[in-house]
Amino acid sequence: MKNILFFFLLLSQVAFSQSDTFRIDPPNWWAGMKNNNLQLMIHSKDIGRCSLLSKSEYIHIVQQKMLDNQDYLFVDLTLDADAKPGKYLFEVLDKSKTKINQLSYELKPRTNGAYVPQGLNSSDFIYLIMPDRFSNGDENNDIINNFNQATLQRDSMFLRHGGDLKGIINHLDYISKLGCTALWLNPVQENNQPKESYHGYAITDHYKIDPRLGDNNLYKTFSFNAHKVGLKTIMDVVPNHCGNEHYFFKSKPSSDWFHEWKEFTRTSYRAPTLLDPHASEYDKNIFSNAWFDRHMPDLNQQNKFVAKYLIQNTIWWIEYAGVDALRIDTYAYPDQDFMHDYAEALFYEYPTLGMYGEVWDH
Repeated sequence: MKNILFFFLLLSQVAFSQSDTFRIDPPNWWAGMKNNNLQLMIHSKDIGRCSLLSKSEYIHIVQQKMLDNQDYLFVDLTLDADAKPGKYLFEVLDKSKTKINQLSYELKPRTNGAYVPQGLNSSDFIYLIMPDRFSNGDENNDIINNFNQATLQRDSMFLRHGGDLKGIINHLDYISKLGCTALWLNPVQENNQPKESYHGYAITDHYKIDPRLGDNNLYKTFSFNAHKVGLKTIMDVVPNHCGNEHYFFKSKPSSDWFHEWKEFTRTSYRAPTLLDPHASEYDKNIFSNAWFDRHMPDLNQQNKFVAKYLIQNTIWWIEYAGVDALRIDTYAYPDQDFMHDYAEALFYEYPTLGMYGEVWDH
């Protein structure tokens, strides 16, 4: 019997030991951030049935919680001010508190001590680029065979044309010589959608640059090179919705991660309902909580875990790539109390950050 039990535990360890077993968002953080609270969303088979034990005196677990889906575990941490850059270990424990695996999490050093965004002001001249439609600098990433839209057809409005980050980097001098001072790219995160994936507004991985545009390192290089020629970088962020090919739509952490309807319900696109004192709650609900499109499920920012996820993701990109400002897509559509908290959290960490929001005016 002891041999059988030992064999079972060994199998458990093997199952959890693969390098791709755990997906952790954010994939890393930084030592020395102003806000010392961090929430990890860990995605792995049955991870919600487990718990973590911190092996460092500098990282403290405040709370661990599984929502509706046992393949997710949310772990709230506090990071001591003395926590240094490096990899920190956590033990993965089963229900009986037996160690079945361990995982590491990296705190990186901050760039030059702390990143200070340049922000925006009324003197800036912004150049807007839809990356897929600008310049093809690397033909090797035109087609990603395992992607849902593995096509390239430049005479079609809705198919991809092949532009990428390398193409933009190749023309930064040209943009600077036009007199521009800031560069705004439409969303560059992965959009692994079967249709109309060129525009970037149906994100399927919040922490990954779309491989048809480049990769995370190339986005960082783009931002660095833009700064070298006097161009500020503006990131287009989408807090209202994502793509329906996103991993956390296909496997939802909780039943209220998105606004769900009995049948597909499209937003009215009528932002003035939020300002009209005579507008009905029905109209406000349709505007704010119905879906932007069939392939763009509406995120529920009133769920505090969704809210934390979106805030941390934006902070991650600012710190990772040296972003100077944000263009906030569909600003009026998300929960407006959340948008206040979102801005407050970002300005707390980066007081000089630039920010502007999109509103459709009817």
